[in-house]
Amino acid sequence: MLFDFADLGQKNRGELYHTLYTKIKEAAELGAIKKGEKLPSVREAAKQLGVSRTTVENAYTRLCIEGIAESRPQRGYFITGNNNNFKSGVLKSEPQTIKIEYDFSSRSIDTDAADTEAWKRTLRSVLWDSSLLTSYGESMGEIKLRKALADYSYKARGVRADAENIVIGAGVGPLLNILCGLIGREVTIGIENGGFAEAEGIFSDYGINTVLLKSDSNGAIAESLNQNEIDVLFLLPSLLSKISVSAINNRRNEYIKWVREKKNRLIIEDDYNGELRYTARTVSAFQGKAPENTVYIGSFSKLLLPSVRIAYMVLPPHLSEALKNRKTGYNQTCGKIEQLALSEYILKGALEKQLRRLRRIYYNKSLLLCEELKKGIPDCDIKLYESSLTLELSVDKSIKSEEICSAALKSGIKLIKTEKEGTVRLCFAGISEQKIPAAAKKLSSLLKEL
Repeated sequence: MLFDFADLGQKNRGELYHTLYTKIKEAAELGAIKKGEKLPSVREAAKQLGVSRTTVENAYTRLCIEGIAESRPQRGYFITGNNNNFKSGVLKSEPQTIKIEYDFSSRSIDTDAADTEAWKRTLRSVLWDSSLLTSYGESMGEIKLRKALADYSYKARGVRADAENIVIGAGVGPLLNILCGLIGREVTIGIENGGFAEAEGIFSDYGINTVLLKSDSNGAIAESLNQNEIDVLFLLPSLLSKISVSAINNRRNEYIKWVREKKNRLIIEDDYNGELRYTARTVSAFQGKAPENTVYIGSFSKLLLPSVRIAYMVLPPHLSEALKNRKTGYNQTCGKIEQLALSEYILKGALEKQLRRLRRIYYNKSLLLCEELKKGIPDCDIKLYESSLTLELSVDKSIKSEEICSAALKSGIKLIKTEKEGTVRLCFAGISEQKIPAAAKKLSSLLKEL
């Protein structure tokens, strides 16, 4: 244990022991020193603090007299926490957690879907090379990973990227922070499909104006771009449900015409789980149609593991050049070890294999969940959002979405609230296929009661 918190100051010799006693007592009361934790030996504490052993012994003795600590023969001094003010270290405001039996939130993935063993093996192979671990990473991300992503993103999503134009970050948020510094504040960003709370929050922090655009089943309506004087269009294709390839292509052609009409216009494409469509005909990323005007963002939270915080951003040439001119001012936000592990995982073909596997798993889950919900609530309306791995379930519009989520949570079912009355979302990424029938039955009964 370090005693750096015990600043004794310029005290008289006679006051030092009392100050030390007080500091340790306060630390115990705050929970910073836990019950049962061993204090440094008298000799070690004296050396750390630069005081005599007598000073430390007197402080420890006082702690023992008051029941805050105890001396154990041949072992040392330990905090007992017998004083009335002792805290366990748990915050008073910490809420009691409700046991979640069926998790339809988007905060996890099913352990059966996670490729944890292959990922562990890849990590271990990287950790064996100590020469890679003793230096900082490259500011824009490890070049090995950027090269792997340039190849993978083209094969999987039709993204046209050079490794030099790719930036790695610890999630979408850090990448958007970098992007805000490149596009400046004097722009208006239009966001489609109801918006993206994290992005809106980041743009707001930078003082950038955002507008939620009128959207339909194919995304933002093109006419609304000029009506709202939009400079940057933020695309969220994962929030589209049924896709008509011809309709999507027509809409995209309208975006291309709009973005090329003025020099400083830009499109940001957050292609969340774009690879994971499994029933609809695959539609490649928009970026491939207008790479010189598009910022593409991809991530691996559902494809690999949510805990692996790696996302990547493909910049158009003019923004990539601007970033290179200032890259010495940036430090990499994503761990070098994870980056190198992901590059190996991609190069060995493990990511493509995992993608094929997940498409089968999520196809089966979506079918089963739809069938079970229809069985329990025949008159419900269900809309599938493939790449976001969610179902939108609509029942009685007289019931608020928040009311449904609250009642479900009390019953151990975690749902996603929407802005629509009588409508909730169920993300099936984090629940096992075996649990779906029981979960749907319980939710159906609950909704009937409401």
